[in-house]
Amino acid sequence: MTVIFKSVRRGQAENSSQKWIEPKQDCTLARTLAFSGATATLMIALAQLGFFQAKEIEAFDGMTQLAAQYRSRMDSPVQGRTQNPSVHDQAKDQVVIVGITEQDIQSQKQWPLSDQVFAQLLVELQTYSPAIIGLDIYRDLPLEPGTEALAKQLQQKNVVTITKLDNLGDAEVPAPLKVPANRVGFNDFVIDPDGVIRRNFMFAVAGDGRPLYSFALRVVEQFLAKQGLDVSIEADSLKLGNAEVMGLTHNAGGYQTIDASGYQSLMRYFPPNDALPQLSLSQILAKEVDPAAIKGKIVLIGTVAPSEKDLFYTPFSSIKEDNLLSPGVVVHAQMTRQLLSAALEGRSLFGVWPQWGEFLWAGLWGLTGGLIAWSFTHPRTIAIATAAALGTLSAATGVLFAQAVWVPYVLPLATLGITITTVIVYKEFRKTFYDSITGLPNRTLITQELQKLIKKPGAHLTSVILLDIDKFKNFNESFGLRGGDRLLQIVAKRLKQNLPTNAKIARIAGDEFIVLLANLGQKQEALALANTLSQKMAKPIELAEHKLGHQKIFPTFSIGIAHSSAALIAEPKNVQAINAESLLRDAQTALSRAKENGNRGQCEVFVADMRTQLSNRIWIESDLREALHRQEFLLHYQPLVCLKTMTIAGFEALIRWQHPEKGMISPADFIPIAEDTGLIVPIGQWVLEVACQQAQQWRQKFVKNAPFMSVNLSGRQFSQRDLVEQIDRILRETGLERSALKLELTESVVMDKVENSIEVLLRLKSLNLQLGIDDFGTGYSSLSYLHRFPIDTLKVDRSFVMEMERPGGTAELVKTIIALGHNLDMNVVAEGIETAGQSQQLQALQCEYGQGYLFAKPLPAEAAEALLAEPPNWDYSSF
Repeated sequence: MTVIFKSVRRGQAENSSQKWIEPKQDCTLARTLAFSGATATLMIALAQLGFFQAKEIEAFDGMTQLAAQYRSRMDSPVQGRTQNPSVHDQAKDQVVIVGITEQDIQSQKQWPLSDQVFAQLLVELQTYSPAIIGLDIYRDLPLEPGTEALAKQLQQKNVVTITKLDNLGDAEVPAPLKVPANRVGFNDFVIDPDGVIRRNFMFAVAGDGRPLYSFALRVVEQFLAKQGLDVSIEADSLKLGNAEVMGLTHNAGGYQTIDASGYQSLMRYFPPNDALPQLSLSQILAKEVDPAAIKGKIVLIGTVAPSEKDLFYTPFSSIKEDNLLSPGVVVHAQMTRQLLSAALEGRSLFGVWPQWGEFLWAGLWGLTGGLIAWSFTHPRTIAIATAAALGTLSAATGVLFAQAVWVPYVLPLATLGITITTVIVYKEFRKTFYDSITGLPNRTLITQELQKLIKKPGAHLTSVILLDIDKFKNFNESFGLRGGDRLLQIVAKRLKQNLPTNAKIARIAGDEFIVLLANLGQKQEALALANTLSQKMAKPIELAEHKLGHQKIFPTFSIGIAHSSAALIAEPKNVQAINAESLLRDAQTALSRAKENGNRGQCEVFVADMRTQLSNRIWIESDLREALHRQEFLLHYQPLVCLKTMTIAGFEALIRWQHPEKGMISPADFIPIAEDTGLIVPIGQWVLEVACQQAQQWRQKFVKNAPFMSVNLSGRQFSQRDLVEQIDRILRETGLERSALKLELTESVVMDKVENSIEVLLRLKSLNLQLGIDDFGTGYSSLSYLHRFPIDTLKVDRSFVMEMERPGGTAELVKTIIALGHNLDMNVVAEGIETAGQSQQLQALQCEYGQGYLFAKPLPAEAAEALLAEPPNWDYSSF
């Protein structure tokens, strides 16, 4: 950007100006939130399909085991804690198991056991005054002897028996005859797909509306009735005394595909080392029992012999070292103990959140994951934050579990992890393919898009427009990097607003933007768009509240255009070589041409010979670096003739490059490159040294007509800090009289930084050498400063001299320059003299010196010396 500042008063801003505001960008946080929501939605959808169910129930098992281990440590006497009975201890004291073991079966020598054995068992138990006896043994068929005796015992009011349900409401194994319905419960379990019992199936409703009670619920109902507490059962509600048991739906607690018929709840398993008191059949029949162990308690009778295979997997069964399997009666005892604990203390069984609460929980952790990935960039920091989030999630789940609330763990865990991964991948994608300042695609992405356009079958003309902000570095120096970033954002916004639908834009470098135009009908469309963009972008941008005051900047852009067809013409024999990179290279070449010689706001369209020129520049730059070392440079000398005496007064040293392969290379081809690369500094020093040595030799050899030596200084040389010291050293080493050296500088060089130039010129003048301004009148207007410059000579540019003889030409202008020089006590040199008429006109104007092909072309040292030895007759006054 060409930085042009203009002060304005507040309230006088032009309507076309762009206020300096923070440009609105795509909000990364908003995108992060969107990704978090999308990821959570996807995870929830997968959860609803049952994708996480198996892992969720595994997590439930793991939490159950951890809770059991924790409780075991807390209840251990080693910990030094007082053994105060908890609510579970009270319920535990109310339940006793009478298990039929392998030894019991062997001692009875039969299976199934006869009715007589169970009748005797019930008679013996009744002697200890139990509160409730639950018989978890099928007695649907008589097994003589003792059938009548057993039937009599089963009719006791404190005895509960079992039935088995096939389909809901239909009995597969009926209860014993004559047992009232309120003392019969089904002993069916709900088993998860992996074969583990995690749910307590408490009651169901038959087709005729009758409630069907589970075995454990019937036992607890009968027990609570003795305590004066009621069990209230409705279709969607269950109350045990003052405790309400929350039912489990088919899509809560991490489940999604279960059969939730009837009324179910998650079981709060007690650890294996917290087992209920257990007696054997033989112990009861042998009366080897402490009466206090049974009196007033619930006694559950069932098989515990492994041979009967009445064994079930529980959450503790996954503990490999124990491989625990629980007999059915033990599972019933667990259920009974839980229900009793809830009724006696008003504590709920495991509760679950509604599905919307679980989804909200997962969404919260998805948001947490998104914020972690958005807030941090270093992998180690992200890992630490992720570990902290995982720890918090695990701790929160554990705390809720301890409070008898189970919420899914795997769903939020997956949502957290996937969101972090997704946002990180997205950030890396943005970093790889998009510019962080403007939000536009970067070079990588736009190159891929361009490649697709070029290689697309039947593709039409594709054009690349490359825009570069002129002098953007100056803007950064004035307003800082932050101001530069804001300007880039405004430029990006303006460009996007003025593009047609078939265009794509990207930022490919610091201050370079690229526009792709696809499916063009003709090349002129690209040039027309470039001109439009240049006009739109040139509207002023107003800078308010800046340290420099209320400012406006007026942007200009250099533009390079390349067409896919132009690339094809450049390499017609290698169609495969035409790709995105080559087209971008062509646009860059055109842009470089537009910016040559310091031009601003120019537009160039790539043509085939630009690539040849660029190739030449590359090899010239490469070989130029070695040319000085290989002594390939030489000096030619063009005479400076005194127009009064028509004799040689001096020479101008002009560099030439004798390339070993390319031959003589013109200074016009390599001097600009040497300037751009900085190689002009060592080359210029070499020129000074050789020219001063040659001048000293000639002055010693031709004492009567000793010539002075004129040497050009480049802008790079003039800005050297040690220039004065360097020239002083060369003059001392060569012994050249100081007044015999004249240094010529172009008008543009001395006018670049006037005050600095004056200071350097004064220091050079202190060496007693001569100073001249070359090409006067073609560059900056230096008239207002000319009197301040310690200049000895003005050189009239050849373009003015060559037009002197043409009617209406530059004769008067040359006359004015010569008069100006004389008025300022300067001598004048006219270059480019090619005709006798020009020489005569200059003589008439009292111009001191002339230079041009009329006298001699630049000559090698030997030929120049020959002119000094035998001066030609240059007196054209008689012509």
